[in-house]
This record gives sequence, C-alpha cells and structure tokens, in this order.
Amino acid sequence: MKYRIHPVLLPIFLFFMIVGGVSLYAMLLFSLLFHELGHVLAARHVGMKIRSCTILPYGGELQFVNRQLASKQQRLIVALGGPVATAVLLVLGMCLTFPGDAQFIKIQLILLSVNLLPILPLDGGQVVSVLLETEATKYTTRSNFLLYSIIVSASLCAYLIVYLPDSLPLVIITSFLAVQNIISYRFRRYERVFEQLTKKETSFF
Repeated sequence: MKYRIHPVLLPIFLFFMIVGGVSLYAMLLFSLLFHELGHVLAARHVGMKIRSCTILPYGGELQFVNRQLASKQQRLIVALGGPVATAVLLVLGMCLTFPGDAQFIKIQLILLSVNLLPILPLDGGQVVSVLLETEATKYTTRSNFLLYSIIVSASLCAYLIVYLPDSLPLVIITSFLAVQNIISYRFRRYERVFEQLTKKETSFF
C-alpha cells in the first residue's frame, strides 16, 4: 500500500504553523493520520484490499482493489472507521490532561464535524450514499447525490469566503470538495462501465 500527502494540505499546514506554531501543526497531522488509520483497520477487518492512501485536509482517501465488488456492509464499516478513530481521540483528549489539550480537542471536534457532513466524498456522505443505494438504482442515486454534494460544498465555500482570512482552511477544504465532486460527476459514466465489466469478469471466473 502506497502512502502520500496531498499538496492541498501544504497551505493549510502553513496557515496553522503561522497562527499556532509547530505544536498545532503536529497535532493536526497526527489527528489526520490517526483518522485514516481507523479506515485502514476497518478495511482490513472486512477483508478489503487497499491500493493506496492519500492524506487530505478532511482525513484521507483510500483507493481499493475492486472496490465496486465490496458489499454495502463492507463499505459502511470502512466509511465509519475514520470517524470512530477521531471520536476515540476526542474522548482521550477530554479525559486526559496534557499541554495543548484544548487545541487537541478542538481539532478533533472540527475534524469529526466536517467528516460527518452528509456530502461526498466525506465519510458522512459515503454512509448516506451506501444507505440510499440499491443495486437497481445505484447509478442514479449516486449521480443525484454527487449533484447535491457539488451544490452544498460550493455554497459552503461561497459563504465561508466572507470570513477570510480566518476561514482560509475551511475555504480550501470546501473548494477542494466541490472540485472533487465535479470530477467524480463528469467521470461517473466511465466508472459505471468499468464496474459492469469487472463484475462480468468476476462472474465468468
């Protein structure tokens, strides 16, 4: 499995280093890595093979081997793995006393709140998508949910721009989400064809 940090994280890390110092930067990076570890452990628990892991501002993105063959239960467990890991850090931060604990708790609250938003590709959106999809309406449901996610993420970005420069990290995150959803929407037909071909090959063997 390959690991990498997405370049969009650099301006966010730079912002936190300027306003909060190295300790805040270290806590943010640790929190993101631990969040993604939750997804990785959940994936291994349900038997899903991971091709690569990319650390993003809101957590991370896992590329799976034959993800389209995973069951709804497998996808649901993997999607919840990250928020559960972040919730564990949040509880520990509240129960233990250490230097910077207030900042640590704030980071977990923000990370958890953002990730549970019901828009793609966030964990909350993945959970809602899995629950809404059926085998017969999977393509239509995901297409409509992508459109909804584009509108919501773009609207949030426009709203947060008013509060710059304090809202810079959130503006970067929401704009990044909007772009990701637009790309996914444009390529959704190709993904559907690839999924159908993969299922046919699996059935043949």
